Amino acid sequence: MLFFLKTQMLFWSVFFSLLIPLFFIYRFWFFLRDPKRKIPIGANVVAPADGMIIYINEIKNGQVPFSVKKGEKIFLKELMDDYAINYNLVIGIFMTPFSVHHNRFPFSGAITKNVYRNTNQNKSMLMGFLNLIFNLKPLTQGAFYILENERNTISIKGKNIEGAIVQIADKWVNKIKNKNFKVGDKVEKGEKLGLIRMGSQCDLFLNIKGKYKILVKERDYIKAGTSILIELENS
Repeated sequence: MLFFLKTQMLFWSVFFSLLIPLFFIYRFWFFLRDPKRKIPIGANVVAPADGMIIYINEIKNGQVPFSVKKGEKIFLKELMDDYAINYNLVIGIFMTPFSVHHNRFPFSGAITKNVYRNTNQNKSMLMGFLNLIFNLKPLTQGAFYILENERNTISIKGKNIEGAIVQIADKWVNKIKNKNFKVGDKVEKGEKLGLIRMGSQCDLFLNIKGKYKILVKERDYIKAGTSILIELENS
């Protein structure tokens, strides 16, 4: 009996001694990794974040046609700080704990707004993750973090297209870490914007002038700066 207890204590001692360094390897190497990306050329919009697409919705009359609970419509101004532009499309990207968390600009243009919204009421994104994993429809059901969590909105204007990248932080995030972009700064498609630590979400709002073709669908896994979301047909 004494030998069994000593063996068990040794096992747990070795387990925890390995667990701590493995966690730090995950936290500071795997999680914060920043692989090089080959940016596609041409008239297109690339993914601003790695992750799974949680929704693709057309916007009409300033309202996003989905709800996080039955009967509650979500208005554009509740999702972001810049709602003056007549956006006609929104793509939500759920960044899993295994995704690269560096965000990139989806197209070239100039910064028109950079607004940070702080809160101490961040909600967990676990429900959104479970909806994606088990394909529970609607994928936004119970995802109250979309409305209430910390976020940063960066708006950009390009040729025949305007967009806003909305970074939404998870409950366990250590803040959104972005470069110090100012209004008027020129940015290039695929250029690094910043990152959100741990699990998080990145929404892309678009106002596209002319015809376009969406190349992705819900639950597709995409990569920032590499995956083409939309082809612009009249650019």
